[in-house]
Amino acid sequence: MTLVFDPFLANWALVVAAIIAAAIAGVSLVMSWKGGVFRAIAIAGLFALLLNPLIRVAEQTPLDDIVLILVDESASQSLDGRNVIAAQAAETVEAAISALGGVEPRVIAFDGAEETRTVAALKSAIADTPRARLGGVFIITDGQAADAQEASPPLGIEAPVHLLLTGRKAERDRKITLINAPRYGIVGQSVRVSFRIDDLGPDETIIENTAPAIVVLRINGEEVLRQPAPFGVEASFDTPLDRPGRTIVELEVASRDGELTTRNTIAVLPITAIRDRLRVLLISGEPHPGERVWRNLLKSDPAVDLVHFTILRPIDKNDGTPVSELALIQFPQNELFIDKLTQFDLLIFDRYTYRAVLDSFHFDNIARYVEQGGGILIAAGPEYNGARSLASRRNLSFILPAIPAGSAVERAYRPRITDLGKRHPVTDNLPEQGFWGRWLRIMQVTQLRGQTLLSGPDETPLLILDRVGKGRIGLLLSDHVWLWARGFDGGGPHAELLRRIAHWLMKEPELEEEALSLTGEGEALMIRRRTMDETAPAVAVTSPDGVQSDYALTETSPGLYEARIEKAPRGLYRARSGELFAVGAVGLEAATEFVDVVSNRKPLAPLTQASGGRVFSIRSSDKATPPSIRKVSGGAARGGADWAGVVARKAARIDNIKDKSLAPPLAWLVLIAAALLAGWLVEGGRFSRRTTIKGAPAATPDPTAGR
Repeated sequence: MTLVFDPFLANWALVVAAIIAAAIAGVSLVMSWKGGVFRAIAIAGLFALLLNPLIRVAEQTPLDDIVLILVDESASQSLDGRNVIAAQAAETVEAAISALGGVEPRVIAFDGAEETRTVAALKSAIADTPRARLGGVFIITDGQAADAQEASPPLGIEAPVHLLLTGRKAERDRKITLINAPRYGIVGQSVRVSFRIDDLGPDETIIENTAPAIVVLRINGEEVLRQPAPFGVEASFDTPLDRPGRTIVELEVASRDGELTTRNTIAVLPITAIRDRLRVLLISGEPHPGERVWRNLLKSDPAVDLVHFTILRPIDKNDGTPVSELALIQFPQNELFIDKLTQFDLLIFDRYTYRAVLDSFHFDNIARYVEQGGGILIAAGPEYNGARSLASRRNLSFILPAIPAGSAVERAYRPRITDLGKRHPVTDNLPEQGFWGRWLRIMQVTQLRGQTLLSGPDETPLLILDRVGKGRIGLLLSDHVWLWARGFDGGGPHAELLRRIAHWLMKEPELEEEALSLTGEGEALMIRRRTMDETAPAVAVTSPDGVQSDYALTETSPGLYEARIEKAPRGLYRARSGELFAVGAVGLEAATEFVDVVSNRKPLAPLTQASGGRVFSIRSSDKATPPSIRKVSGGAARGGADWAGVVARKAARIDNIKDKSLAPPLAWLVLIAAALLAGWLVEGGRFSRRTTIKGAPAATPDPTAGR
């Protein structure tokens, strides 16, 4: 029952009336306080009549209290049968709450494949629950929560939050943690990687170990080191980055008996090695229109440091020409081709003709440079045939994939991608293949080895790529690529072609003709294998739980084979095909869900403490033994050593509301009239009485009165 008002006037009119009434009452009290009191009562009665006071009576129906039971179904709950314990506990707690009477249990499951967001699930459940009916919350979990920091400050709920831990009291787990894990490095330099090994018990207490653990280091799938490492201290090693692209570092620590999982005993770190600068040495011979094409292409790339020399005449020629007119600087052949040759990533000979500037020792050093991992490209013209050709230099010719077989053929033709070229990433899917312009010259050669990717008229080799030792060599048997650059006969993709050739020679990983990759696409894992062979062998894939399976591949385009694993479990995968090795992930590479897996009461402790709840370890062997549940009042204790409290909220639903006037209008009018009459009588002296004092003389009338 409550008192409410339903005024007959608008609010502004009531305010004006109140001001006027207060002024009148004040004046009346000043002029005559006796009559003013009654006038004030009359004014108050009039104002009460205008306010129209009502007595509101609500008909209510009691409502059951609500208790939330949140069940953690994240990936870590699948370890050691925790999901079974959680299901048993949820069933038992639900039955116990229902038995209390007047309490409605609501079971809400929440999952997390990569991380457990317990606080987010709790906030969502509370948002869907009337706060006035919430009597308690039970969270059945292992205690690990990625969003635990969001539990402090408290959520501001009046119900206790109880935590029911599903882990064993004596569980153990070993993990390896990367502390310093650089993702990028410079080719030719080493990066330092540091790690720590820990043995953990419940609540992540450190288990002391006197004996070290055996750690295996693998780089790109190959074991390079196996040695003991101490527990609880930081250890480090240097990883060399010998080539561009990804270097995959794996650290695996020996597992211990009885641990929860081995997924966190392996740490995988992909390090992408990039070149600080690409250093290219371009040696030009006879001037021709294509020389500017090479220079413009290499200078347009800000990541390329280009050193360009043109050799036009022998260094010892004596024809009376002043030295000052031969060159601005002396050609540093010894410095370039002996002292600093290994500092260049690529050496290009563009229509170079032997003029005795480079001797046999220089060519021998160039051949050694290629065999030890360098790259060389020869863009040949008519000078490739004859005594001054590079193919005639015996200290260099043995690494060439083709030797001259005659003079240049002057004939119009359109370059064509060979069947082998359709499988090679250098020439695969070059744009506008049906609209390429014509070239007008090609050299005749006898191919000794290598792969022909482009051909000219009558299947004459035009582009040959080959591997020599650890290095690579390319042979472009025409000097007319500049016709594409000038747009002759429609032009062609000269920049893209030359870029791919140069980057393949410099061992850029995206242009490798033999490659293996794993890629997560939603809930699927894609296996891709590129090869120059007509078939691709099955790929051995190791899943996050350590199980190895072989997958057959299907050719989707020339040289590209694929397999798709639908609904692959989330986590890190490793694959091997021959000497190729790759890693990939569905979801996160290192999911936080399996980094820390021991049951832990600490992350969610602020949540339980702020609400008056308690933490219970409910696992006894392989059975769930949750605490008993009691109803408590709002101010009482909300939990004990073996019991958990549920607050009785006594909420109710309002079904009907009835309003009744505090007094009828006639009663207010009677009150007003009575007050005004009383004030008039008091001021008129109608209530005063004459009194006579015994023994006093009678009053004598004044003879002048009434005159």
